[in-house]
Order: sequence, then C-alpha cells, then structure tokens
Amino acid sequence: MRYVSQLFQPLISIPKNAKIKNTEITCKSQKLLLECGLIRPTSSGLFSLLPLAQRSLDKLVTLIRRHVESAGAQKMSLPSLTAESLWEKTGRLADVGEELLKVEDRHGKKYLLAPTHEEAVADLLADVGPLSYKQLPIILYQISSKYRDERRPKHGLLRAREFLMLDSYAAHSHPANSHATNSQPSNSADEPDVYSRLAGAYSQIFQALRLPVHRVAAPTGDMGGTLSHEWQLPAAAGEDQIAVCPSCSHATLTSTRTNCEQCGNETEISNSIEVGHTFVLGARYSEPLGAHVVPPSGPAAPLVMSCYGIGITRLLAASVEALSTEKVLRWPGKIAPYSTIIIGPKEGSKEWLQRGWEGVQLVYRTLVELPGLRDDVLVDDRHGLTIGKRLMMADRMGYPWIVVCGRSTLDPVPKYEVYKSSSQSSDPELWTLDELVAALSKNTAECVNSEFKRNIAL
Repeated sequence: MRYVSQLFQPLISIPKNAKIKNTEITCKSQKLLLECGLIRPTSSGLFSLLPLAQRSLDKLVTLIRRHVESAGAQKMSLPSLTAESLWEKTGRLADVGEELLKVEDRHGKKYLLAPTHEEAVADLLADVGPLSYKQLPIILYQISSKYRDERRPKHGLLRAREFLMLDSYAAHSHPANSHATNSQPSNSADEPDVYSRLAGAYSQIFQALRLPVHRVAAPTGDMGGTLSHEWQLPAAAGEDQIAVCPSCSHATLTSTRTNCEQCGNETEISNSIEVGHTFVLGARYSEPLGAHVVPPSGPAAPLVMSCYGIGITRLLAASVEALSTEKVLRWPGKIAPYSTIIIGPKEGSKEWLQRGWEGVQLVYRTLVELPGLRDDVLVDDRHGLTIGKRLMMADRMGYPWIVVCGRSTLDPVPKYEVYKSSSQSSDPELWTLDELVAALSKNTAECVNSEFKRNIAL
C-alpha cells in the first residue's frame, strides 16, 4: 500500500506577495505546486521536483514516448555538453550566446550546456555519413534536461533555467519529403511526410491529455529553416496571445482581433503558453556541419532536417495552470500523481469500530486488481483526522477519484462516497463496491480504447 502519511510532501502556506528563496510567486500553477509540496525552488529558476510531481512527470514522459515512437521515432541520448565550436560553425553562438550556459574544461576546451541539439545531431549524422537516400527518413529523439540562462526566470516551471524536454530530429533526402505543402501528402511513396506524421503525434498527445492546444504558424526565429509551428495552450498566465475562431477553430499568433482567414468570422483573443514547437530546418545545420545524403544519381548533397520539441516540465505546469482554480489543483486525468485515493473512517467513529482498517484494506485490494490501477491507488491512513479534513486536502491535490469510507458503509450493503474531480457537482455519488469497480473499469477501458483509436488514426 501507498500511504499519505509516508509521502515526502512538505506542505506550506504562501502569504500574499511573499518570496520563496528570492523567487516571486507570479502564477497559480507555481503557487499550487509549491504549497501542495510538489516542487521546491533551490535558487532563481531552478527547482527540485518532489515525489508526487515526479510521478506525474513520469506518466507524462511515458505518454509522450509512446506517441512519438508510434510515429517512427527511435530513442537515443546525447551529451548535455556540446562543443562550442559546433555552434560557431552554424552561427548560432553569436545569435543566442547570452542565453547559453558555458563551461570550460581543464584543457581549455569550451562547451555549452545545450538548450537544444540541432548541431549535435547534424554532427552525428556527418560523422556516420554520407547516408544513402535508401536509409531515409531517420527520426531520432531523446528526453533529457536542457538549460537556458534566462534573464528573468518567472512563473515557476513555465520559465525555468533547467527543464525536461522532448527533442526529436528527422533527416530527409529532399525538401519535398520533409513536409507536405498546404496539408497535401508527400508525392514520395518511399519517404512519407514526416512533418505531418510527427505533428499528428503531437495532436494525439494533447488530445490524450484533453488539453485545447492549438497549432499556429510561427516565425522560425534563431532556429532558422523554412517552416515553423508553435503549439499553444490558452491560459491567463501565458506570455503569448492567440486568436481562435469559435466557428472553425482556426488559430493564429496575434494580439489583434482580426477576422478568421479561414471562414471570415470574428476571432477571440486569449493569452497562451507555448508547450511545443516544430520546424522544417532545411540545410540550416547539415550544410555547415557537413551532414550529407547520397541521392539516386548525382553528387552528395546536404541532408534536409526537421526538428520537434515539447517542453515536458513546462507542459506539466501549463496543464495545471490551464485546468486549476486559484485554490485547488486539477490535472489531466492521465498524469495525476495518483488516479485514486481512499479515505477511511475516523478512528473511534462508528464506521471505524464496525468496518475499521479491514474495510479500507478490502477496498484497496479490490481496486488494485483492476487494469491500470495496480500502482496508482493511494490510501490516506491519517485516521486521527476527520473525513472532512482529509477530503478537503485530497480535493485540493486534484486526485481524479476520491473514495470515502463514510457512514454509508454501515448500510446492509455497504456504499462508498465517490467524488470525481471532473464532475461539475461537489456532491458525491453513493456506490457499492461492485458499482465502484464497474465505474473504474469503464473509465480505464474508455481511456485504453481512445488511445487505441488515436494510435490507429496516427
């Protein structure tokens, strides 16, 4: 059993306008994650993720990994340190040098803690190349910590100096194979439209999380290339703005209420958080670093590259920012630290004397036998506290299912109070253990079926 009393979860209360280790509290996700004992700042822009946040992050990583691998990506791992000389060759050292954390070893060789790995991947492909067109496309990805020397870190995990990121890189033989134009499929049967395939995986990820993320055309900026899309989640604390058409859902990056270019209807403006970015890079990195492909005929040519990023710790915080109220956490159901919590009766109560710990154990043993719940059920064993107190704390943590062993367990057929964070009502439903099992089984089956259908579509 997993017990609340054994969790490392240092709860705090943050007064208005207070600072934690010189860190200003500037948004609700930052405040809630701190107060509920999920993260802890170590210094400006740097955070320790505590066990409950790590559980949520692990679930999110698993979800992302499953979808990008379904799109054909292969996992790898690159060093966090990248030779500074590679960034000099591509010209990015001069363009974004102030944001880079740099180190020098005892021999005087200069490195940087990479915020992204386009140079490292291009150098790798150059080292093993030239590649044959028959080997392409290749899609590689990693999930690792990245670093950026933010001038002014803010909003907790939304803009931190260290962050966990999915970064994926694809190599193609020809620009026409890297992406489709105007949403039309590639003409090459041998090398399908990788950009649309990975974009589809992104859509599946955000749909699985039930987050209204919009894909919007964006400038390529310092990354360079020929095509770029940002993936924006509406949230009040966001530092970007998008215009979304309520009629056709078309979205653009803008701060002006212009008519929708797709259907002509008026758009709605909202703040938003960038949670992902995708690029077609062309030969921006392969040409200066010597990564080439041998085509069916003619001389070797620079590889065409594309890249795909999701800020995973940012996505976690952005989900909380978008779904929570000022006082209670709300999670996408798939990444809540625990999906279900069981609250037993107060010690000394009638329910305790007649049902007691044995009744709580019965519910726990029954639920962990269900598919998907074996390691996902938590028991609040603080029986000296009232049910109401523990219920309030469980609700604030945002556990999707709260099962209370209250007075109705004394009925001839025991019933349990069930609260669902997704429900619009604060009133519980009263279910027998069989009914609870049926509801949780149905919920799990619906999640599995929806994932299966999304994977088939992808």
